[in-house]
Amino acid sequence: MTMEEKPSAAELDQAKDGLAQTQEAIDKEQEDAEAKLEALKQELEQIRARAEQAEKELLYAQAEFINISRRKEEQYRADQKYAVSELVKSLLPVLDNFERALQAAEQTRNFEALLEGVRSTQRLLQDALQKVGLVPIEAVGKEFDPKLHEAIGPAESEDLPPHTVAEEVQRGYLLHDRVLRPALVRVVQEKEHSEA
Repeated sequence: MTMEEKPSAAELDQAKDGLAQTQEAIDKEQEDAEAKLEALKQELEQIRARAEQAEKELLYAQAEFINISRRKEEQYRADQKYAVSELVKSLLPVLDNFERALQAAEQTRNFEALLEGVRSTQRLLQDALQKVGLVPIEAVGKEFDPKLHEAIGPAESEDLPPHTVAEEVQRGYLLHDRVLRPALVRVVQEKEHSEA
């Protein structure tokens, strides 16, 4: 077919049919693409919604963690503040006994009564402290132990072997299994042998 020849009606119909089919295929592809795009948009919205929910849950969990930490810290401070309340409560009878002993001593001016009141108070105090785990460290006659005893000087003894505590200057105490205060002691030294 040359330029001067005009297409026949059949050729035109065939070309129209071809264009129509091509247009249908393009329309179908466009519909499919639009459907895919819509599905992707919905999926993206679902992902965004899940991400927002996860972020809210994370923020809630963080806030809950902060609140728990704060409550725990407040409870710890309260526990620290009142940790000695049982000890103080057990010492109140000791304080009462001291007051009674002083009143009795002022009224009677009797040294023996005062001494007995002080001894009674000492027993109450020892009992109260023992109930909370305070135990005196045994020292005299025991082998020197630097974990329990603090040597403040030498001692001489014919009866005790070297490195033995001969004298307790100040009593030491354990609180449960921990040294609260070591005993201040004098320790028997090895005798120096003099050459004659």
